[in-house]
Amino acid sequence: MRLQVGASDTGKTLLAFLRDRLTEYPSVKAVKRAIEAKQCKINGRVETFSTHPVKKGDWVEIHLQLPKKEHAIQLLFQDEDLILVNKPPGKTSESFTEYFLVHRLDKDTSGVILFAKTKKMQHALIDLFRQRKVQKSYLAICDGKIKEKRWVVDNYLEKKVAYQGGSLYGKAPTGKGKRAVTHFHLLQACEIASLVCAEPITGRTHQVRVHLKGRGHPVLGDIQYARHFTCPIHAPRQMLHSHEIRFVHPHTHKEVHCTADPLNDFLQMQKKLFGA
Repeated sequence: MRLQVGASDTGKTLLAFLRDRLTEYPSVKAVKRAIEAKQCKINGRVETFSTHPVKKGDWVEIHLQLPKKEHAIQLLFQDEDLILVNKPPGKTSESFTEYFLVHRLDKDTSGVILFAKTKKMQHALIDLFRQRKVQKSYLAICDGKIKEKRWVVDNYLEKKVAYQGGSLYGKAPTGKGKRAVTHFHLLQACEIASLVCAEPITGRTHQVRVHLKGRGHPVLGDIQYARHFTCPIHAPRQMLHSHEIRFVHPHTHKEVHCTADPLNDFLQMQKKLFGA
């Protein structure tokens, strides 16, 4: 970030100048720490004193990580029994404490998620998932160019590694693990990445992510399952979005069908890779 000092700013301390100009950055302490950490220059020379006076014509350069803006939580559908929202990335499924959890999305996965408003409805919805009567689809931007138009992954998965705060899953040896089935179809592709729709028939932990990793096309930004990506464009987070859900309401017996639009970070990544 490069800023020029104007006549009205002459005589201000470096910190005061930056405080007044960086209106999108609310933390004055973080700005001061950046100056003291030699992340600020005046006319090309490092300045570590926040009290240094600036004068008209000075060029001030500072390296700061702007704070991430919170995504709004979009309501998709609700009645007296249940609610569906478009979960933003960075928020855990368990953080919606006012409702009863029915299924989970990974913290970095965005999209449609279903909650019950009563314990009785929670049990009824969980039973629908167990009976595989809930249809879901995901959008994933993954690494590398996929040539197949449609394919199915049908294998068995098991927990491979457990660590504080998470677990990793992978293909299980014959006769072990739990069966995992996902239908995929290709939506867009370029030389460095692909956009796919994934329809999990079963609901195993990390299923879509593990199946794409197993095909050699991990979800971009999924640093749990891929240390290196061939795609040179950096993903701001795990590019996986729960796009659609469809089921018969246990109480009204009417079909509930909700679609959650991808959030801006996903759409911007999609545009960078595949164009408008």
